[in-house]
Amino acid sequence: MSAFDIRILGAGDEPRLEAFFADNPDLTLFQRSNLRHAGAIDDGRRYGGTYAAALVNDEVVGVVAHYWNGNVMPLVPSGGHDVRVLLDAALAASGRKIVGVVGSWDQVAATLMHPTVRGRIAKRCAREILFALPLTELVVPQALSAGDITVRSMGDDDLPLLAAWRVEYLVEMFDLPRTATTWDVAAQDVAALHAEGRAWVVEAQGRPVAFTGFNAALPDVVQVGGVYTPPFGRARGFARVAVAGSLLRARQAGADRAVLFTDVSNNAAQRAYRALGFEPIDDWGLVRF
Repeated sequence: MSAFDIRILGAGDEPRLEAFFADNPDLTLFQRSNLRHAGAIDDGRRYGGTYAAALVNDEVVGVVAHYWNGNVMPLVPSGGHDVRVLLDAALAASGRKIVGVVGSWDQVAATLMHPTVRGRIAKRCAREILFALPLTELVVPQALSAGDITVRSMGDDDLPLLAAWRVEYLVEMFDLPRTATTWDVAAQDVAALHAEGRAWVVEAQGRPVAFTGFNAALPDVVQVGGVYTPPFGRARGFARVAVAGSLLRARQAGADRAVLFTDVSNNAAQRAYRALGFEPIDDWGLVRF
């Protein structure tokens, strides 16, 4: 990247951010969804964040966002040094610590070279595969088509069970301890998904057996996340049904594309997602400290 100006964006800058993120739609669903919820204002509320932008001729050419939950999401095409320069600006403006890093693998790798995080012990540092699916090509599992298994929207009464499942998800995914703090995070996550209509429950013979949600959503595209099947229901295709059922709902609501990511070593999940029609499109990175 040539010489650029660095600016912390704010209220009124949403159109320029949206225009930049629109050039990389599959890589920026978190950012675009957060921007739709909270704008470019960082006031501590859920989905809000600090956006440190590189501008050339007043046009955004790179962004490092530092969100309310401590996650950093970089998108700086030149990578390397420029990622770290923008991260300096984002950290100075947000005043937060870095809890995690999410984005394309090369962007995550560049972020991990920043002095603030270099050498820190990570709870999870995973290279993942980013998958995408045009929803017209969704392959619906037979069990769902036949009605043997159903997928329904989460209800108020589901919150205690799904919060408990979310705790186990966080423990398995990020090696978090089973503490009151983890429980609070889990309950807040599930409650937010429910309030926004982005949470679904799979039932078999009237019994909840799996959960899925959209961790980001726009009218035309959704990002699947938080898929969880408790141990008693694993290896029975429930996760695949969960994802398919939620995507059918999204398609009915007007969405035409879905993305998700999973660990490069998680062959079972990759097979399940490929069976639904997903194809890999990029390398992804997920770090949590």
